[in-house]
Amino acid sequence: MGPQLAEPIAPASASTLVPAWIGSRAYDVEGARIGHVADVLFGADRAPGWLLLVLPRAEERYVLVPARGLRHRLDGVQLAVARELVRTAPPSAGPPDGLARAHAQVVAAHFGVRCSAGPWHGVVEPSLVGTAGRMRVAAG
Repeated sequence: MGPQLAEPIAPASASTLVPAWIGSRAYDVEGARIGHVADVLFGADRAPGWLLLVLPRAEERYVLVPARGLRHRLDGVQLAVARELVRTAPPSAGPPDGLARAHAQVVAAHFGVRCSAGPWHGVVEPSLVGTAGRMRVAAG
C-alpha cells in the first residue's frame, strides 16, 4: 500500500482554529510534548496541510509536519506522527515562509504521505516568531 494523501481540514473550520494553533504546544502521537506550532501552511485549497514546529534544544529548530490527523487538546495539538519522525525530519526555514515544491516532496517522503499540488503559504505574522529560543505571542 502506497503513501496516503493528507486529509485536509475543511476551510470553514480551519479559519476559526488556526489562530489558536499558532504558539500552542505540539504533542506527538503518544502524547509526548515535542515543541510549539510556529506556523500553519495552507495549500491552494485553503486547507491546512502542514504545521511548522519549533523544537526546543535542537540545532535545526524548525521542521514541518503533516496536519493530517491532528487532534485538539486543552493545552495544544496532538499530531498523528511519532516523536522520532519529527526529530529526524529535514529542517525547514523559520517563519514567515512558504513551502517550495521540492522541499515539500522531501518532507512528504519522510513522513510517508503523498505530496499534494501546493503551493503552500504560511499565515504567521513575523511578531509571532520565537526569540531567544522561546515562542512569544503578539499583543493585541
